[in-house]
Amino acid sequence: MGEKVVTIDAGIIAGGQGSRLDGVDKGLLEWRGVEFTLHIVKRLRPYTRKLIINCNRNSEHYWPLADLVVSDGDDAFNGPLAGLRSLLLASDADYLLVSPCDTPALPEDFAERMFDCLKQNPGATIAVDDGERLHPLHLLIPVSLAESISEYLASGERRMMKWLKQNNLVCCDFSDQPEGFLNVNTPKELEVLMGQENCGR
Repeated sequence: MGEKVVTIDAGIIAGGQGSRLDGVDKGLLEWRGVEFTLHIVKRLRPYTRKLIINCNRNSEHYWPLADLVVSDGDDAFNGPLAGLRSLLLASDADYLLVSPCDTPALPEDFAERMFDCLKQNPGATIAVDDGERLHPLHLLIPVSLAESISEYLASGERRMMKWLKQNNLVCCDFSDQPEGFLNVNTPKELEVLMGQENCGR
């Protein structure tokens, strides 16, 4: 018998409140004339079976970009873990390749390198390490971990990094492309990103 084929869906987290950017929906901001979320779609869709977007507002805008759009499912605002859980619950694949919507400069080889890392570490939860820090929302994660997130949130915990470290975390080295994981949470970070408008990646 041959090896089991691993099915992989894509997930984009766009459910944040944008509180440090005056409440803007970051997925709808533009870089190089293209919406942030569409940049991410272009990096994930060619390598995955189905694309799911998590959002808590403007769902009508995200539907044309995705196969499925899901919300956190409640008004608790439990942070990115709640968004990740909703994506995992919406997928029947083995793994989910995940990116937040606010990193539009995501490297072109993001998916391929994450897949290579998984081949070397079967069953692991893969997260990006840019050489200086871990990026806990750039993931290749077993879909079966949805229940673990539910239990973790029910315990009162919300810390993403702590949960990841409890679930067979392996880091994928992107230290050669740290600029590809610049995430826009503040006006200053948006300014830095816009400074890359005319620069190569």
